[in-house]
Amino acid sequence: MTFDLSVVWALVILVGVAVYIVADGFDLGVGILLPFVKQEAIQDEFIDSISPVWDGNETWLILGGAALMGAFPLAYAVILEAFTFPIVVMLFALILRGVAFEFRVHSPVGHKRIWTIAFIVGSYLAALMQGMMAGAFLEGFIIGITAQGTHFFDGTDLDWISPFSLLTGVGLMVMFTVIGIFWGAMKGNDVLKNLLISFKKPMIFALIAVLVAILIAMLFSSKLMPLLTGLRLYLVIGSMIVIGLVLLMLLRNTTSAGKGFMLTVFIMICGMVGYTSLFFPYIIPPSITLEMAASAASSQMFGLVGTLIMLPIIIFYLSWTYFVFRGKVVVGEGY
Repeated sequence: MTFDLSVVWALVILVGVAVYIVADGFDLGVGILLPFVKQEAIQDEFIDSISPVWDGNETWLILGGAALMGAFPLAYAVILEAFTFPIVVMLFALILRGVAFEFRVHSPVGHKRIWTIAFIVGSYLAALMQGMMAGAFLEGFIIGITAQGTHFFDGTDLDWISPFSLLTGVGLMVMFTVIGIFWGAMKGNDVLKNLLISFKKPMIFALIAVLVAILIAMLFSSKLMPLLTGLRLYLVIGSMIVIGLVLLMLLRNTTSAGKGFMLTVFIMICGMVGYTSLFFPYIIPPSITLEMAASAASSQMFGLVGTLIMLPIIIFYLSWTYFVFRGKVVVGEGY
């Protein structure tokens, strides 16, 4: 019995990206929601809810990037060149968030607001760039071929900017806001919980609106409409229907914060299924497949052995962190 190492690595990358979107999604959502939390003490409580886990959540981004470089170097090269600007902005935003997180806690009273604003700006920028890259990725890349048969990115530095990518950028920000609401309500005490729950219905309606807008934009896009055929069409429509039904469930006032958080995670998983179906088996749509972009089988096997050793350790460590810091935030015992 044989197995395709490229497919195995694609699954590793997909899982890493999916976990990152969920895990870093709610802590980016905290930063996106922070401007609407006016009291400083409540802001502190909200940020304290992610203080034990925010840096560990970004481990999955590193895993996805390192796996892509090792297993699919051609895809890594094309994506890095095509998305140089948004990747740099995203990394700057994530670094800004990390610095602001630390400095906000230890800065004098007069400077605390500055670092709060920096944390907010980093959250908005990181979420927007991630969403825009997701949309631009679906629209595809212009690929050239040298005389030696080598593939390379042949587009411009601004190809990632389009009305569709702006729409997906806003959509991901709204999605992160929704999961941030349920995370904060689940971890926060009554004042924070009630404040966040008051944002629930407007943000869910906003998410429904942006998802409908994305679907309509796809139907009228010359790049994306041809993708909506056969099984892909059924997967996308099926994902949308399931997401819509779950969102309607979330609108009920009887839904607890914990249940709402888990349902939101389920929504994001359904979204990943529909999203991935639009380009698989291409890793660089619309022309480069997994096999074309793959490194040598020996390199993939070498990397896979190391991944299978380290991945369980990472999962155990992060799971233990969530277990230790389960429950509500204890006011006054923050970061």
